[in-house]
Amino acid sequence: MSQPTSGHRAARDLLDSMYRDVAHARDTAVAALAMPSHTTATVPIALVPLSRAPLHETSAHRHAMLAQRIRELLATMRQTTADQDDGLIEQPAPLSHDQTRVVVAVCSACRGHCCTNGREHAFLRVRTLRDYAAAHPEHTDEAIVQAYLAHLPTHALHPGCVYQGERGCTLPREMRSAICNSYLCTGLQMAVDGTSPDTVGVFVAHREGRQVNGGELRALPVLE
Repeated sequence: MSQPTSGHRAARDLLDSMYRDVAHARDTAVAALAMPSHTTATVPIALVPLSRAPLHETSAHRHAMLAQRIRELLATMRQTTADQDDGLIEQPAPLSHDQTRVVVAVCSACRGHCCTNGREHAFLRVRTLRDYAAAHPEHTDEAIVQAYLAHLPTHALHPGCVYQGERGCTLPREMRSAICNSYLCTGLQMAVDGTSPDTVGVFVAHREGRQVNGGELRALPVLE
């Protein structure tokens, strides 16, 4: 088994130092809430990147590019069978209700840094549309296109995924690509792993290079 290099050790030491600093800030924020001493409430830490892409009005060009992409996927779907779909990620990560609330809170705080490459295709795949079509057999292909276009925000992050609105992804989870519901960055995975039914919030800080910026105690959203 290969031994970690000095560079790897330095990176690990830096990350450990960052987490200690964030944990101290988290503990200070939680103490300020003056919760009862006997409480079992937990607040996991999420050390994640931050997208600084500005909001721009969703242009007709981006609208048309997405529509074209969906029509191309639907055409492929009609000419193939499900067993021919690329099953890169077959199923979303099995998250509990509490873990899903943590994911929503953290991803909205980092403004979807990992979603940036979605651009005008939004990571949609043939498998995504096949699942949606199966759930909505009454929809024609054009109705499916319009259903996806209906969720475009008036303003989206650019550069970024066309569905990245001011408050996060505007596309319902059941309409997203599996990878969008499955992918967890390292910082988010650690927060999810630390989530329990006693979790009352999540403390989010942003890592930018060798620096940690911000630090905010975020309440968990109410999900429908």
